Amino acid sequence: MSWAGALTRRLLATPAYWWAGMLLAVGIAGLAWVSRTTPVEGALVVRQALVEHRQAGVLQVSEVELPHVWDEQSPRWEGEARYRLPWPAGLSYSGGDQAPLAMLLPRVGARYRVWLNGQEVADRFWSYEGFVDTSLVPQIVHLPRAWLAAEPVDNHIEIEVRGQPLRKSGLSQVQIGRADALVQRHADLMWWQVYVTWMVAAVSLMLGLMALLLWLNTRERLFGLLAAATFAWAVRLGLSPLETPPMSFEVWYYLQKLSFTAYCGFLYLFMWDLFDYRQGLIRSFVNGLLWLGPFWLAVTVYVDSYAMYWIWMAVITLTSAVALVKLFHRARWGLDANQRLTIVFGAATMATGVRDFAVVNMGFPGDADIRWMTVGSLMLMYALGWVMVRRVSAAMEQVRLLNTELSRKVGEREIELQRLFERLRHVESQRVLEAERRRLTRDMHDGLGSQLVQALNVVRGSGPQVDTAAMAAMLHHALEDLRMTLDSLEPMDGDLPTILGTLRQRIAPAMLAAGVELVWQVQEVPPIPGLEARGVLHVFRCLQEVFANVLKHAQAGRVTVSTRDLGGQVELCVSDDGVGLGRLDGGLSGGGGRGMGNIRLRAAELGVLVSFEEAAPGTCVRFLFPLQRHDPAGSG
Repeated sequence: MSWAGALTRRLLATPAYWWAGMLLAVGIAGLAWVSRTTPVEGALVVRQALVEHRQAGVLQVSEVELPHVWDEQSPRWEGEARYRLPWPAGLSYSGGDQAPLAMLLPRVGARYRVWLNGQEVADRFWSYEGFVDTSLVPQIVHLPRAWLAAEPVDNHIEIEVRGQPLRKSGLSQVQIGRADALVQRHADLMWWQVYVTWMVAAVSLMLGLMALLLWLNTRERLFGLLAAATFAWAVRLGLSPLETPPMSFEVWYYLQKLSFTAYCGFLYLFMWDLFDYRQGLIRSFVNGLLWLGPFWLAVTVYVDSYAMYWIWMAVITLTSAVALVKLFHRARWGLDANQRLTIVFGAATMATGVRDFAVVNMGFPGDADIRWMTVGSLMLMYALGWVMVRRVSAAMEQVRLLNTELSRKVGEREIELQRLFERLRHVESQRVLEAERRRLTRDMHDGLGSQLVQALNVVRGSGPQVDTAAMAAMLHHALEDLRMTLDSLEPMDGDLPTILGTLRQRIAPAMLAAGVELVWQVQEVPPIPGLEARGVLHVFRCLQEVFANVLKHAQAGRVTVSTRDLGGQVELCVSDDGVGLGRLDGGLSGGGGRGMGNIRLRAAELGVLVSFEEAAPGTCVRFLFPLQRHDPAGSG
């Protein structure tokens, strides 16, 4: 188990670009094996042909080597040409061999017809009015045995080709032989040249959508460049295997070449940002190519100049080569995993393109019918996708770390704020307690203290004969004042009926002794905010003053206490059936007596409106308590 664990840890510690390099080596080895130049069993290759072609109105017949490309002729061929193919020596169908025969055309275009011994056996879009390019996909033509000559050497095969300007018109090497073997070969070519192309286009489109979504969410330039490059490559690949595109040749050619230009340019800028290069001359040159490309290619199509296209492709190829060289140059300064991965796959993709150019255009050994570049771009797409995922993962990890650090700092600040809050609350509680202590001291000094001083003065002034009745009354009054102060300290939570009920216990005996009927019409009302101990005592003092004046001056026989909920206010009304305000000569007379002034002063400290009204008969003192919090002016 120890050696297995060590091996596992060693494998997991291996950098991703090493694994990518090994996978690329296996993939390229697989491509080399698939595209080896082994002949198709049961088929022979035709490498020469006689071709008839009109130049300047003159019919010319010449022998050419296959593959034959019109654009490589001087002057360049246009129009139509008829190829006459010899029957391959050694391909016999005499005797008992009745196997069907066929002819494989890996590349022929842009449209063609085939005759076997004067009989037309294939017509591929010859009369089609729109744009056609049959060279985009491999072609297979079945040769009916009924039309074959008795002797193989007597067979005559003719292929008439109509070319398309700016396209590689002409004819590739032709294979003739057993139909079953060539059909399988045709299926293999279709898979490599068409289906793989569609698959890479789908992968590129998907990668582009992912990069676009990331760019929309992050606005990071790197993802925008990747989205532009992959979308351009998807367009390029999507247009490549279409024999009959739903557009004119000019539009198709322009879009295909422009998308390739955009792919190369945006991919270069993507790598530039990935490798964190500084702004330089080559980057400005690439930006210039992206701006110039649409105009250059439009002129190329308009003037039908294949030379302009070759110049443009040479510039793109040179720029790509310089980009690759700069990538390796950048490697001297150290690269991260994403950059190493991009270099590995970028070099592999470049190698597939070089291989295709060498085999197809320079005659190097290899199967020219199978292109490596598409598969190489697929590997590059996967590498770019991996780089994108790694970059997003790194960004998410960075965000996670930042969130963790932020949570830690917020937690520390919360603890610090909690400590400060506890200190402030302690200080505030101390301040409130000190204020309440001062208030109680002041109230007891002004109320109970003054009454006890008066009682002491009476005792001192009376000598040996003390008026016990007067002394008892004064002490009783002082005791009631003390009790009222203590009652105000009880928690009542702004409940006005409870406050009034407590006061009723204190004043009811005095009212009964004076022969005044107390009518109680107190209803349930909402709690009054801010009516705490200090406010309760103010209410007690105000009502004590009112009842005292009723007993002393009003000559009333009944006093009514009532409450009402007025919506935003609570009304407290104390009314009597006495002589009224106009005939009073005591503390409430004239509207400006000392008793009335004390009531107004205490009500103002509570933020309560108070009014004195004629009740006809009697007097009504009305208090209006607000139901919203109010900090009265001058409250301490």
